[in-house]
Amino acid sequence: MGAISPAAPRTKRKVHTGVRCAVRFPLHLPVRLIVEGIVYEGQTENMSASGVLLRLNKLLTSGQKVEFLVEIPSGMFGLQQTAAVHCTGRVIRSYHEETYTYAAAIIDEYSFQ
Repeated sequence: MGAISPAAPRTKRKVHTGVRCAVRFPLHLPVRLIVEGIVYEGQTENMSASGVLLRLNKLLTSGQKVEFLVEIPSGMFGLQQTAAVHCTGRVIRSYHEETYTYAAAIIDEYSFQ
């Protein structure tokens, strides 16, 4: 075996507070959201296995528990028929931009319908 070379000098990395654990995909899909028993309609802006960014007409509060159903149209991802993903999670941030409000939520549980 060859000689072990000395370790490369370490460089400091910037610490990002909003580090994502999963790759987000720009999916614009219809979503039905239930917050405190009230139903809202919206659209996903992007989505991963662990989180989603929702475009809504209602400003949500960080920490609110949410339940939502994302509709996946037939033909998308090679699906022969319409499908849905039922998710539960919690809002981690929300903001208002132009005419819409946005809510980022962590997905705690999901199941395919």
